[in-house]
Amino acid sequence: MLLERVLEAAAPGLSRRRVQAARMGARIVGVVLDDGRFGAGYHLPGERPPGSVSEADLAGELRMLTGQPALEVARRCMQGETTFHRALGVALCNAVAEPDPARLLVDPDAAAAVPARPTDTVGFVGYVGTVVRRVQAEAARTIIFDRSQEDEEDVYPEERQPELLPVCDLVFITGSALINLTLERLLTYCTRAREVVLLGPSTPLYPEAFVGSGVTVLAGFRWQIADPEEALEQIAAGAHFRHLKGRTSVTLRVE
Repeated sequence: MLLERVLEAAAPGLSRRRVQAARMGARIVGVVLDDGRFGAGYHLPGERPPGSVSEADLAGELRMLTGQPALEVARRCMQGETTFHRALGVALCNAVAEPDPARLLVDPDAAAAVPARPTDTVGFVGYVGTVVRRVQAEAARTIIFDRSQEDEEDVYPEERQPELLPVCDLVFITGSALINLTLERLLTYCTRAREVVLLGPSTPLYPEAFVGSGVTVLAGFRWQIADPEEALEQIAAGAHFRHLKGRTSVTLRVE
């Protein structure tokens, strides 16, 4: 599984670290390590099964992580059955990501780094408005899948992914697909795409984990937050990624 490969890539950075603090909000979970580094992941609240563990229980679980070995926590989370725990695992891995400068693309913006052509059909799994709007101005056609926006015009039901993704010349998939375990299935549909971009703040910045997977570019964030504890308080108060200061967009070539 790709999650296992991400953990393997992150293990050296996590091995000597401990969790200093972790907090959750309405949409994201954040973590700070004992060296002050910060990571965050989107925990897909809309995909939590009815009757699952309550937010109060999850918040209590996060408090108990203080002082625990970061690699042990990440391994446990990556093997977890919930999107919440896998999002926390990804957050831990991204906290210690050190992207190879040799793989950096010139433009950190995903749509600019991997531009659409006028004849392209471009697929999106997950709606990232800034990227969608730019691509719609450049490409011949866009095909959008997003569970949270299926009632919107031009958004297709995911049942049509096996039919429509194979006709796409370029595909953008949000990192949440890794967290909800749909990414590997989606990649099998991208048979025509010259590029498959994994994007968004939950994207793990470990190109070596995606070699041979079909993903060709990673577009995510690096976090350099001056006051990580304040960032955790913002998360607990309901902040989304765009509200957190200290993020830098990064695009990386996988192969």
